[in-house]
Amino acid sequence: MSTLVFKKNLYLWTVYPTNYVGENKLAWSLNCRDRDFSALSAIGAMIPIPSPVGSIALDSFPGYFMALWRGVGGGATVCAIGHLLSAFRAGFPLGYLHLAVSLLMAGVGVLIAVLNRRFGIIIGLAGGVALNTIGGVLAVPVYGWGIVPVITPFLFVASTINAAMAGITYKSFKKLKLS
Repeated sequence: MSTLVFKKNLYLWTVYPTNYVGENKLAWSLNCRDRDFSALSAIGAMIPIPSPVGSIALDSFPGYFMALWRGVGGGATVCAIGHLLSAFRAGFPLGYLHLAVSLLMAGVGVLIAVLNRRFGIIIGLAGGVALNTIGGVLAVPVYGWGIVPVITPFLFVASTINAAMAGITYKSFKKLKLS
C-alpha cells in the first residue's frame, strides 16, 4: 500500500507516492516554470488569430519555447494547457474535441523537443508547425471536410508566428547564456 507525500522545495511542489517505509517509488512534479509559462499561454490565448474556429491564437509560443528550452515534459504540458486556455476563451467551439486537440498539442510539444535535440531548432519548429497545421483535421467531426482547406491557412500562420517567437526567444536565451 502507498500514500502520497507532498514536499515543498524552493522552486516546486513535488508529489511522491511512497510506501509506509518511506521509499520513493516515483516522483512527479509540476515545475514553477511550467506554471509560469502556462500563465503566459493564457496571455497569448487572449490574442486570437481571426478564423472560423475562435480557438486559434498565440497561445503556443510559450509551449514551443518550453519544448526547446526544457524538453519534452515542459513543452507537452504547456502546449496542452495553452490550447485548453485558448479554447476556454473562445467558448470551446469544438466541444469535447478540444481534449483531443489538447493531446495533439502535447504531441506537438514532444515533437519539437525531440527534433530539436536531434536535428536543431529550425527542424524542430518546422516539424511542430507541420503537425499543428495537419491537426486541423480534428475539426472535421464538428464542421465537416469543408473546414480543412478553410482552417489550414489560419493554423499555419498562427503556428508559424508562435514558432518564430519561440525560436527568437530561445536563441536570445542561449546567446545571453540564460539557459
